[in-house]
Amino acid sequence: MRYLFICRLCLVLVFGAITGMAAAGMKSGDVSAARALFANNGCAGCHDISERSSGPAMRDIASRYQGKKVNADMARRIREGSIGRWGDAEAHPPIGVLEPREARLLADWILSGAP
Repeated sequence: MRYLFICRLCLVLVFGAITGMAAAGMKSGDVSAARALFANNGCAGCHDISERSSGPAMRDIASRYQGKKVNADMARRIREGSIGRWGDAEAHPPIGVLEPREARLLADWILSGAP
């Protein structure tokens, strides 16, 4: 039992360090702006930061794409919508009210672990 606790603790610390390093690349103003975009554009209706709801958790998305250069593609999918990335039944509706730079900021934030 103690071994499992230590393993889980190590995983949490490693993931926290990774997301912390990724977040270090974002300015605090950008993080605040991305959080506001997330809150004000309906994202939180389907996504949570750390728990899966009707859509994948932001941290699960960051984990899946860690180390991959998908920021521009993700920003496009945020604006235009997509289907099948997290299962055939799940579709991400288009959020065309976002400017391309806002979608890119949101994608950067998500991929940094949504700090």
